[in-house]
Amino acid sequence: MKLIGSYTSPFVRKISVILLEKRIPFEFVNESPYSESNGVARYNPLGKVPALVTDDGECWFD
Repeated sequence: MKLIGSYTSPFVRKISVILLEKRIPFEFVNESPYSESNGVARYNPLGKVPALVTDDGECWFD
């Protein structure tokens, strides 16, 4: 599982705390939604973080 987001986002931190508390293994991918090469749009068409990519490739976002 991958958590896509920015270190400075409180919303991303909330999801990472939940994953850690539940002991769900994940990889953090640091992608700023404000950068020129916004990689977040590959996972969330709105370009917002957080986005969660499951092991089977399904993307969850708000």
